[in-house]
Amino acid sequence: MAKRSYFLLPVVLAAALAGAQSPVTNLGRANPDLRVACVGSPLTCSQSFTVAVPAPLVRRAKLKARLITLLRESLYDDAKGIVNIPREKEIKNIANKLRSDRE
Repeated sequence: MAKRSYFLLPVVLAAALAGAQSPVTNLGRANPDLRVACVGSPLTCSQSFTVAVPAPLVRRAKLKARLITLLRESLYDDAKGIVNIPREKEIKNIANKLRSDRE
């Protein structure tokens, strides 16, 4: 077993060095010039997008968005052991509205 671990250590180190993301010259720079590997253009995070929802679906889309937000908050609170009864009632009401709109 010890021979196998001694063999794997150099392989893992070589793979880590070969897969390094930034060259050594950029490690100390505060604002590195990041480039896309295929295109060569700088990365930007300022691009925004807009989702167009047809007018008949706006009400249902808003209900779904609210339900998703409430479910996410509820999941985080459940993990902490917190129970929020008004939020659970709101989740139930929104789910019932969505169910009744579908039928």
